[in-house]
Amino acid sequence: MREFTEKDLVVGTTSGPVHGFLDRGVPNWRGVPYARVERRFRPAVPVEPGGPIEATAWGPVSWQLPIQVSRGLYHLPLDDLVENEDCLNLNVWSPGPRPDGPLPVLVWFHGGSRVNGSASSWIDPWHFAARHGAVVITANYRLGPWGCLYLGGHDPDFAESANLEALDQVMLLRWIRDNIAGFGGDPSNVTLFGMSSGGSDVATLLGTPAAHGLFHRAAIYSGNAEVPMSEEAAVRFTDEFLAAAGPLAKSPEELTRLPNVGLRYIHGKLLERGIPVRYRPFIDGTIIPRPPLESILAGGIADVSVMVSVTSDEAGIYVAMGDAVFDRVYNAIATGDSSADLDEKTRLLTEKRYWAPANRLVRTAHQAGGKVWLQKFCYAPTNSNFASDFPSMADRPVHGTDMASLFVDTEGSDGTETDRLIGQQVQNALISLAREGCPPWPRWTPQTPVTHEITAPSAVVVR
Repeated sequence: MREFTEKDLVVGTTSGPVHGFLDRGVPNWRGVPYARVERRFRPAVPVEPGGPIEATAWGPVSWQLPIQVSRGLYHLPLDDLVENEDCLNLNVWSPGPRPDGPLPVLVWFHGGSRVNGSASSWIDPWHFAARHGAVVITANYRLGPWGCLYLGGHDPDFAESANLEALDQVMLLRWIRDNIAGFGGDPSNVTLFGMSSGGSDVATLLGTPAAHGLFHRAAIYSGNAEVPMSEEAAVRFTDEFLAAAGPLAKSPEELTRLPNVGLRYIHGKLLERGIPVRYRPFIDGTIIPRPPLESILAGGIADVSVMVSVTSDEAGIYVAMGDAVFDRVYNAIATGDSSADLDEKTRLLTEKRYWAPANRLVRTAHQAGGKVWLQKFCYAPTNSNFASDFPSMADRPVHGTDMASLFVDTEGSDGTETDRLIGQQVQNALISLAREGCPPWPRWTPQTPVTHEITAPSAVVVR
């Protein structure tokens, strides 16, 4: 690894000059603002450049909300984060400019059901810069009601509250386009990758016109392009949110005056009442003009390479959440014999919620002229947080376990030798997509629907 001088750690950006530091020998900039939230439930605005920014500490994250699983499930360090509505900041790791040309750029979209998670939670992307020679970015954006509560159906003055999380993400990508060259990255080679809700955000951006041209590859882990709901559904959820607010707030205007803990309290009331929380993008006719699969089919991604990945036992995560959660999710999504045993129900739920949407996405992207690859992760890493939290599920590759392989330092001491070998396979697939525009196995087509299975050892199967 090359040595860096103090001069290498100062980069000029549209937000102002940022001064980073060395993270285990790799230049790292933290908490860099890419946009600014001036008003609640309104689109963000660009950052006015100012004096030098000391980019050596994590920036604030979106307010974090509970979900119906234990906090320890993903080891989100909620007690250690600084929460703020004005949370639009990013982190950059870069091996530095190279004489042989700019480096591929990886942009991570975190999971957390759009209620929690952050740019600095759970994952450590250092190895993508240190071991793989990429510039990697993680970012914060508004979650929960701050980013996904549509109020325009109740007050036309709040029409701009539509899809704020998606707009934040577009502003992030514009900042990257305008500034990443200063960090050694190639603005014409940007790969988005995300898991769960983050993967679905990436898939949604494939069908978001404002994002077209701002990225060139996409890796979607356990996400799909079918998350956006109708405007009617978005308005109904706001009805439920206001009803749960009770005397705290009876209108969108009153919601703007509530302290942030008040919005968190309303969210808790929804959970107490058993109301599904639908912090999701919706089809507003403008930002998300139609269902993303329809937008993808209409064009705009012919030059985008797409990899879609699922785990072989995705729905096993709901088993770990308990019978009540599993039954609710199963009854809402799957149809079949209610007397089937738990393993069969889990298999069917994995098929309905994850595998079928993945196949619809790759088929649609292929029809639109895109280049697509399909991957199935069939290994249970011993170093995953899930394995330590739920020992009885340790041998099942459930939702999220593949992230232990994606973010393991394959030259470190974490996990077993097999864990590190599987990590090399998973990481090489992403890096090959980012660097060459294709993972190291044949493309998916209707004639040759190749699924690359990550196992020990790996295999390619045609289904």
